[in-house]
Amino acid sequence: MLTLERLQSQFHPVEALSDDIVRADDELPKTTFHNYFKLGDGTSPFVVSENLVDDAFAALVLNQAGHKSVEVLTKAELKANPRGFTHVLYAPHQYHSELKGRLDAERPNTTLCIPIFNCEFSGLETPEEFYALRRSVVPTAQWDRRPAPKLSLRFDNPRTRGGTGDGYVFARLEQALQEVDNLVGVGQGFVEVLNYREEVVELVFAADDDFTWIANRDDATSRRIARDAVREALWTFLTR
Repeated sequence: MLTLERLQSQFHPVEALSDDIVRADDELPKTTFHNYFKLGDGTSPFVVSENLVDDAFAALVLNQAGHKSVEVLTKAELKANPRGFTHVLYAPHQYHSELKGRLDAERPNTTLCIPIFNCEFSGLETPEEFYALRRSVVPTAQWDRRPAPKLSLRFDNPRTRGGTGDGYVFARLEQALQEVDNLVGVGQGFVEVLNYREEVVELVFAADDDFTWIANRDDATSRRIARDAVREALWTFLTR
């Protein structure tokens, strides 16, 4: 069981915010990670914030989590909150590296709680996918972020000789838009984007500054879209 004394031996400073909620800071030269723990019998939930102290929000997340344990990544709705997050992910220790080398014995009895926007994760990610999304797309410890939607990208561009082959890679919206721009004037290329619901859109160059937008691989949905309208259309698709 995780205890206040154990946290005090591994973090500094450590502050008890209530009878069962503790903030334990990890101060680095340029970054401070504020780790909030809910102590008590059973599994200890914790949440991590980068460079931002918000004790009230952390308490809301931890109190909603309680001391239940999870065996796989679990997505749940989050109570209304000033930060605007809509959901929370509960991640068992196999899905992350937090506390490794520091609280190794206690890690299996902890649950990492991650406040998210609905569009950022499906909740069905494998541990490998979860690591990759957090590393390259969603800065989960930044509580002041805007939504960073999950985006899986597949493309082929014979002119640049770039592409992802038959598979998808996680990417940010800006990266996907760059590949769309690269398609201007390319007749045989394409860009495919998947959102967190596993819905897909395909963009192919049409003419001038226009593209053809095809939803869910159904040619009946095909429509013309101007190049300068692609950003808004993709954002709506990714966040709906």
